[in-house]
Amino acid sequence: TDFSVQVTNAKEAGAELVFLPIYYTPASMILRQSNSMEYKPIFFGVDGMDGILNIEGFDKSLAEGVLLLTPFSADAKDDLTVNFVTKYEAAYNATPDQFAADGYDAIYALYAAIQASGITSETTAQEACELLINAFKTLEVNGVTGAMTWSETGEVTKTPTAVKIENGVYVGLE
Repeated sequence: TDFSVQVTNAKEAGAELVFLPIYYTPASMILRQSNSMEYKPIFFGVDGMDGILNIEGFDKSLAEGVLLLTPFSADAKDDLTVNFVTKYEAAYNATPDQFAADGYDAIYALYAAIQASGITSETTAQEACELLINAFKTLEVNGVTGAMTWSETGEVTKTPTAVKIENGVYVGLE
C-alpha cells in the first residue's frame, strides 16, 4: 500500500514515463502518492489497470492522461462491441471494462470449443478436458475483445487496443 520509495526514486531519476504493468488498485495508490509528491509523469499501463475509474472513492482526475493497452475499449464502434456495451449498461447501469468483456468472451469461447470438440452429455469430465484443450488449439473466436487464438500451451493471443483516460472516461486511440 506504500509505493512512496518507488515514486520518489522515479521522480528523482527524472522519469518522464512510468510503466505500470499492475492491477488498478495498486496503480490507484501510485497515482495518489505521485500526486501528493507533485510528480506528474506519463503513466502507461496494461489491461490490469482497466477498471481504475470504477474504484469507489478514487479521484478520477488523478488518472487523467493515463495510457493503457487493453484488449477492450467500450467506445469502439463495431457492432459486436456496441451491442455488448448497450446491453451491459442497461443491465448494470455501468460501462463495462476489460474484465467484463473478457468474461463475456470466455463464455462464448468455451461454447465454441465445446461445439468444435463434439462434447456430449455422455462425455466424461476427463475426456471433455482433453477435447477442450485440443479444440482451443485450432479455434479462432471473434469477441468483444477482438480475434482470439490459443497457442499449443494454452496462452491466448489478442491484439491490444490503446486507450487514454480523458475527462474521466476511456477513449480509444487510433
